[in-house]
Order: sequence, then C-alpha cells, then structure tokens
Amino acid sequence: MAGFDRYNNTLKLFLSEASSWTVAELSDALETSPSNVYRTVRELVEAGFLESARESRYRLGPTFLEFEHRLRETDPLVRSGGVFLRTLVEQAAHPCVAVLARLYGRRVMCVAEAHTLDQRTSYERGKPMPIVRGATSKAILASMTNRKRGKLLSEVFESGDGIPEKLNAELNQIRRTGLSVTRGEVDPGMIGIAVPIKNEELGINASLSFVVRQSESIDSRIPRLASLLTSHATLIENFMADTQAEIQEASPLPDIA
Repeated sequence: MAGFDRYNNTLKLFLSEASSWTVAELSDALETSPSNVYRTVRELVEAGFLESARESRYRLGPTFLEFEHRLRETDPLVRSGGVFLRTLVEQAAHPCVAVLARLYGRRVMCVAEAHTLDQRTSYERGKPMPIVRGATSKAILASMTNRKRGKLLSEVFESGDGIPEKLNAELNQIRRTGLSVTRGEVDPGMIGIAVPIKNEELGINASLSFVVRQSESIDSRIPRLASLLTSHATLIENFMADTQAEIQEASPLPDIA
C-alpha cells in the first residue's frame, strides 16, 4: 500500500469489520507487514483518526466527531435535514420514517432521518445502503443524467449482462412522474415513497422519502404523503441554494490576482 490507500484501507476495516484492532490483526487483514501497519496506525493516532485502547488495541478517534460537526455546520443537504424532517414527520400524521439520502459512490447514504416513536427502518444516518433497491435509491438514480446513471450502473452490474431493461424502464418512469414507490425491497413489510432532490452546482443527487408499514389503508394515503414529499423537496432545494450562497458570502475566496 502507498499514499492515501494505506490510510483508507486501514480505516475501512474499523468501519466495516470490527470496532477495535491490534496491529497484528490489521497486518493479517491487510496482508502487509506489521512494521508498515504500525507506521500507518501511529500516524493516524497522531492525527486523531485512531486512538489507543486497552491491550494494544486501537479504535476510531475523535477527529471523526470534529469532522461530523463541521459537516453539520457547512453541508447544505445535511443542514436541511435538521430544518425540515421533524416537521415533515409531524405533517404526515401517520407512523413513518422520513429519510434524506444522497448518492455515495456506488451506494446511497442517509444523511438525516426522523421518525415517529413506533417506527424504524434499515436507513440510519451514515449507513451505506444498496443503490438499486428501494424507493430512496431509485429516486436518486432516476434524477441522474442518462450518462452518469449508465456509468454508475455499469459499474454496479459487472456481470457483463448489462443493466436490466426492467430497471431502466422503472427509472425512466420514475423520472417522468417524479415519484418512486416500492414495496418490501429493503425492509420486509415496509413501503418506500420517495421523490428526487437535486443541486447541480453542488453536484448533489439525493432523495426525500417516507418509509411506512404496509397496511390495508396505506394505499389511499400515498398521494397525500407524496404531495408532502414533493413540497418539502422543493423547500430543501431552495434551502440548499440559499445556504450555499450564505456560506460563500461568509467565506469568500482569497483574491489571488
């Protein structure tokens, strides 16, 4: 490993495999020498990305909390979640989870969520989710340009069989209607209702969704819930544009002329 990869590959183990590691365990997992791993760990500890624990183990460090704070203060999409999601859940007047999610590489990540006391879903803030399952993800895919979507899905479907025609047709339909509704694709017994959110200047492809439990009465509620999502998606798009303008005014680029 060289350059950024040695830090990235090391930290990813803490994010996906286990919460704490020894240098020897990291060396085995990364298939590299303990001396190289020790140097990487030492540098990550000095920067606060890792911290030492008992029995020569290491865990994620407080620098991530500092960056999360900065993200909540400066990212327009993340900030919008704190402004609009709780109100959205209250206006739904139905047990639900409201999810604000964005494209994250080949997956989708929830950046903010709010829920009624009796409702939960697999979507949690900071948790990567599948890109081709569920209304939350499909609303994001549908809002992308054909070129960007095709490139992404070609990477996801590496089998050589190409992008499934059924999926492409579904995404094109979502683009035309501005609404995605799926049943049980992520959480069994749950319905996802989602609309796209987009900001080309910020390069953001996102979605706003409700996740609700399937019931005999839910189909009649979908049009109202969809209307709430559409109106709040517009509010979020406007909020992001205004917030970005405020940030740029507060932190002007230096004059290098």
